[in-house]
This record gives sequence, C-alpha cells and structure tokens, in this order.
Amino acid sequence: MELDAFSAIPDTAPTLISWRTTPAQAARLLADGAREGRRAVRLMREPAPAGPLLDLPEPVPAPQPQPRRWEPEAKAVERVVERVVERDRTRRKLPDRRKGYIQKAAVGGHKVYIHTGEYDDGELGEIFIDMHKEGAAFRSLMNNFAIAISIGLQYGVPLEEFVDAFIFTRFEPAGVVTGNDSIKSATSILDYIFRELGVSYLDRQELANAQPDPLSGNGLGTLEGDGDAPEAVPAARFISKGFARGAAPDNLVVLPFGQKRDAPTAPPPVTEAVACPACGDFSLQQRGAGWICDTCGVAPSMQG
Repeated sequence: MELDAFSAIPDTAPTLISWRTTPAQAARLLADGAREGRRAVRLMREPAPAGPLLDLPEPVPAPQPQPRRWEPEAKAVERVVERVVERDRTRRKLPDRRKGYIQKAAVGGHKVYIHTGEYDDGELGEIFIDMHKEGAAFRSLMNNFAIAISIGLQYGVPLEEFVDAFIFTRFEPAGVVTGNDSIKSATSILDYIFRELGVSYLDRQELANAQPDPLSGNGLGTLEGDGDAPEAVPAARFISKGFARGAAPDNLVVLPFGQKRDAPTAPPPVTEAVACPACGDFSLQQRGAGWICDTCGVAPSMQG
C-alpha cells in the first residue's frame, strides 16, 4: 500500500477546492499558503456533480408557414368632406386718382346721390351715399353703411353677395324712382342702391324694371333693322374729360353696334279657336292626331 507523502506532516489537512478551479487558481492558493508560513499545502478537488452540467432548453419546433391567401389590396379613397378656400386677406387699395360716376335720383320724393369709385380695371371699389335733406342720424347711418360696403369690396367680398343680400329690403322711403333710366320703382333706399349697382356693374338686367333704350314712334322700342337706328354717340358722354386729362381724343365715338341687344324672339303660332261640342268653350286644342278640350278634358272625335 503506497503511503501519502504528506501524511507525516501534522498540519497538512487537505483543503477542498471547487471542481471548477483552474490550475492558475490552484497555483495562487499554493503561493498564498507559502506566504502564510505553511510547510505544506494539500489541495483536494471536490468531485464533479453527477448528471448533465448544462441545463439546455428543449428546442421549440418552428411554426409551419401557412399558405397565404390572396386578398385584394384595399385602396384608400380620398373623399372631400369640407373644402376650405383661403382667400387673400390683404386690402386692395384704390388708386389716388380714380374713375367712377355719380347717379342722382329720387326714391319716393327723397333725393339720393350715389358716388362710385373704380379700380383701373373698372371693378367697383367704393361707394358713397348722400341724402342731404334727411335727418342727421339717418344721413350718418347711410354714410357709415357706405363705408362698410366699401371696406368689404376692398377686402375681396364680391359685389354679387351685397346685391343679393340687400335687394328687396322694404322700409321707407320707398315708391316711385325718378331720375334713373333703368329703375322706376324700389321698395327702399337700399333696394334702389343695389339694383343700380347690379345693373351697372354686374349687367343684371333682371333687376331693372325699365328699358334705358329710347322708344320709337310705335312705342315698341328700337330694334335692329329699324330705319331710325341709333347713331354714333360721342365718347365724351361716358368718359370724364377731367379724369382723362386729354388722353382721350375729342373725336372718339361709341358705335351703335357695340350696344347689347336681345335677339328677337319668334312670335307664337296663331291657332284657330274651335268650340268644344261637350262644354261649348272655345278651348279645343289639337294634340297630335286628336283633339282635347282644355276646359273639360274631353277628347271628342272631329271626323265629319
């Protein structure tokens, strides 16, 4: 039986070290024992544990890819819910020297002066309303109303909006209009003012209740083809000489064919009145191949 070399040394009890201790760690333990003054150091490695040293998780099987089902691609359809139109909010200034016109008229016996100011392209930019014989409160109210309308026009509010908003307003003074060749009656001062602006600047002839063209001798008006066709009118009637300052020649005229005229409508066909044998009224009309009475609705036979 072989004897251990360290068995005779009384202070050489074995020192247990982990089974995972490396040789370098064991050499370090020996050096520490020598520094402590030990004559011998006995190292004994612990036995390794039984069983697997690493706990490996069981592999999880990868999911099998499912066959992809074809689906139509959904396309996003844009739908306009609300359209916001942002307009320029800057004020369009009128030129210092501007053109326009002054219209004098009387509504129900009350004189009204309308002064207009235009841009260089002829668009309306401001109005002034003068009523000299009215009370101070009413006159001031109309003046400030005209200023409000002018500011709205200069900020881009269409004239059509003002015209549609204020025509047919009803308050006194109202009644017969004198001094205006297109408007002969109005329900109020505002109705007259915006009728005048609609006819003059928007060409809305449905707002006029009179034809400005002079009547001929037969009282039916002047039509194209009449012998007394209108002659050329000097342009000084429509152009301010002071505003033009000599830029427009004196011999400038407005030719008659430049005026707007409605196309003549064909007269309705003349039909012979026929008496209905059922009710006796002369209201029997031919509808296609038969006859129908507009009064009683009977469709008699007209044979023989």
